[in-house]
Amino acid sequence: MKFLVNIIIIALFAWVGSYFVAWWMVAVVPFVATFIMNPKPAKGFLLGLASIAFLWLYLILKTDVANNQILSGRIAELIGLPMVAFLIVNVVLGALVGGLGGWSGVLVRKLFK
Repeated sequence: MKFLVNIIIIALFAWVGSYFVAWWMVAVVPFVATFIMNPKPAKGFLLGLASIAFLWLYLILKTDVANNQILSGRIAELIGLPMVAFLIVNVVLGALVGGLGGWSGVLVRKLFK
């Protein structure tokens, strides 16, 4: 239960941060959160990965539904991927950025111990 609450909190702060600052806040927020929480490295990675994956999936689907899949369909066609594969690649890339941010936060905290 605590893990799920942490995921939701990280996702909310990352959404607010990326809304007002820039997209790279999806790495900074998990970094700061795991630096403060001090979980084990694998759990820090999973916290960042899951929170940003859910956040980006929500934001991508929200935007995609709002414009009737026009933009993602055209970009997927340009890249040469099916639209679903294009969406999955986007979510995975965002999740990896968040996961590496979370993992880095844990490791930097261990560095200062």
